[in-house]
Amino acid sequence: MTSPGGHFDADTVEALDAIRDIAARLPADDGYHLELLLAHDERRWLESGPGGLRVLAREPLFHPVPLHAPTDGH
Repeated sequence: MTSPGGHFDADTVEALDAIRDIAARLPADDGYHLELLLAHDERRWLESGPGGLRVLAREPLFHPVPLHAPTDGH
């Protein structure tokens, strides 16, 4: 049996506490696999035209962080 998947995305000051609270409610021995990814940069697609530069799209770039490790926001 496959465990359900999910994605939690937040960018508030309290986000890390909320993520850790959710993680505490989903024990690994019940088949859940938890991974914390922090955005550290972004990739941007730009268009250059007569009116200047325009951002067409952006994609956050993530790196894994231990769920219970302290973070410095990077």
